[in-house]
Amino acid sequence: MAHVVTVGIDGTLESSAAAVWAAQEAVTRDSSLQVLHVRIGDSALDPALVHAETAVRHAEQVLREATGMLADRFPALSVEGKTPVGDPAQVLTEFSRTSELLVVGSRGLTPLGGFLVGSVALPSVAHAHCPVVLVRADGGNAEERAGSETEAGRQEGESRSTVVGVDIRHPCEVLLDFAFETARRHSTELKILHGWDPPPYYGSRPFPLAGLAIEDLLAERAATLAETVQPWRDKYPGVTVDARAVGERPASLLAYAAEDAGLLVVGRRRRTHGFGSHVGPVAHAAMHHARVPVAVVPHA
Repeated sequence: MAHVVTVGIDGTLESSAAAVWAAQEAVTRDSSLQVLHVRIGDSALDPALVHAETAVRHAEQVLREATGMLADRFPALSVEGKTPVGDPAQVLTEFSRTSELLVVGSRGLTPLGGFLVGSVALPSVAHAHCPVVLVRADGGNAEERAGSETEAGRQEGESRSTVVGVDIRHPCEVLLDFAFETARRHSTELKILHGWDPPPYYGSRPFPLAGLAIEDLLAERAATLAETVQPWRDKYPGVTVDARAVGERPASLLAYAAEDAGLLVVGRRRRTHGFGSHVGPVAHAAMHHARVPVAVVPHA
């Protein structure tokens, strides 16, 4: 596979923030950047684009502005722009076959209400063949904000941690590979979290199980987590790792832990068919509520 980071843009603030994030990541990976503005074939879907020629001009303008901005900010980066025609989610999914990373924007709603992933991002995440990163924007100039945050991270030695949630009941090799490599590349601490909220049949509700019993169960899970992570500790001795099993709902645990992180990493099972956009409850919660970029990694 070629070393290519692909970002989908549509002229919104969210896609501008995603483009800047993708460019910086491409630089870090020593990869090229592919910028896609997918032109929907049926112009009737957008009343403002009543003629095919107008649609083409609009797509070219959006792409030209984005690639021009990126060229100014990242002069050493190889940037290629394309305006394919089709359904945006399907096109992005197809391009993910030949990309090492796909980046899209995520729209903010309210601090408490979460974030709108959208009709393009959600199916792209569900069906992509490579990891997908969702980047959100909080009003104002998304390009300047993303750029200033990236610069701040460099000045601080890229100190913001990488957080990854793992389920020790299922294979997580691909997820750990991505998380450790990201932490190594960005020189960040890696926080590995396994959340476990005891179901009612353990006696946690309505009557709590004895405290020592809960501690024993968590200790068993912590030991399994440590055993699972050890091969990657050996492979990446330079990465500082904090691995914990915590008695808390996984989605809530990850959202809280990632508040000051640079990236939240979650997994989703690879789909065996092309229908629907289900990504699993933890990935779904992270995509909608995390305030930092979220990487969703497909795995077996």
